[in-house]
Amino acid sequence: YGMGYHQNRYSPLAQINKSNVKRLVPVWSLSLENDLGEQAQPLVYDGVMYVSNARWTVAIDALTGKQLWRTAVDYEPETPRVVCCGVSNKGVALYNGKVFRTTLNAFVVALDQKTGKEVWRQKAAEWKEGYSQTVAPLIANGVLVTGISGAEFGIRGFLDGWDPDTGKHLWRRYTTAGPEDKGCDTWEP
Repeated sequence: YGMGYHQNRYSPLAQINKSNVKRLVPVWSLSLENDLGEQAQPLVYDGVMYVSNARWTVAIDALTGKQLWRTAVDYEPETPRVVCCGVSNKGVALYNGKVFRTTLNAFVVALDQKTGKEVWRQKAAEWKEGYSQTVAPLIANGVLVTGISGAEFGIRGFLDGWDPDTGKHLWRRYTTAGPEDKGCDTWEP
């Protein structure tokens, strides 16, 4: 996701350039059945495109556009009225045969890469307190890393580390100092 850890989102590939881009034409299309908008960057691995939005995670044959599987994301209908940052999802991560995603109601989910069946699900925070997750997870040194959304509602932001095989929560690092931390007195409450 993002073309590497630096998140440049720029590909150095040169097959498509200013002189030939005008010759590109669609060869297939597939509805993601989502009227809430698309913001995710798809990942393509071994000929399969994985894409997510707030409602679905979908695996698509990248050559034919055939949907291989579609897994629904369940969240309470009132969630969008409480959480910030829009009803969206920015993408997935792939690792060891699993597709990882976050959900609007602040869960981290692992799906089987071949079938889309849920392997594990872990709650990161309570959405009723303004926490949500729209971020695409990342894998770094064998750890699944997720962030949290909700600063507009006064939440204390953090990054979490998860075991990608089991879903075990490994660590949490806050992005701002808390009442017990050095530097907390530099912010108004």
